[in-house]
Amino acid sequence: MSFRFRPMPIGPTGTLSRPLVDVIVEGLDAAPQACLVDTGATAVRMSAEIAEAVGLDLAGAPEDEVVAGGMRVRGREANVDLTIVLDGRPVTWAAPVWFCEDWPQAFGLLGLRGFLDVFDLTMSGCDETFALTPRFA
Repeated sequence: MSFRFRPMPIGPTGTLSRPLVDVIVEGLDAAPQACLVDTGATAVRMSAEIAEAVGLDLAGAPEDEVVAGGMRVRGREANVDLTIVLDGRPVTWAAPVWFCEDWPQAFGLLGLRGFLDVFDLTMSGCDETFALTPRFA
C-alpha cells in the first residue's frame, strides 16, 4: 500500500514532509502513534509513556543507552504487537521495541529490526510517497 509523506514539525516554526505511518501498539486503537520510517535507525523506538499507556511492565526488561536525534536516552526493550492499516485492513506483527525515557521526539522510529526486516519498503523522495509490503502472510 502506498502512503504520502506527511508534514512533521521541525524547529519552533517549520514543517518538513516525511514518511510517517500510524502504528497501534498492543491493540490501543484509541491512540495510534505517528512513527517515522527511518532506514538509519537500528530498531523500533518509542516513548516509555506508550509502554505505560498500554500497561507494559518493563521491570527487568533489557536496558541500554539509546542515541536518537543526537540525544542519549535510556531505553528498555519489550516484545509487543504492532499494527498498521494497509489497504483498509489491519496488519499485525510481533516486534521488539525500545521504550525510551525522556524521548526527545513527538514521533516514534521504525527502524531495521522490528519493522524493515518484516516489510519491504519502496520510497520516492521526489514524489513524497512510500509503499509497504509485508514479508509475511
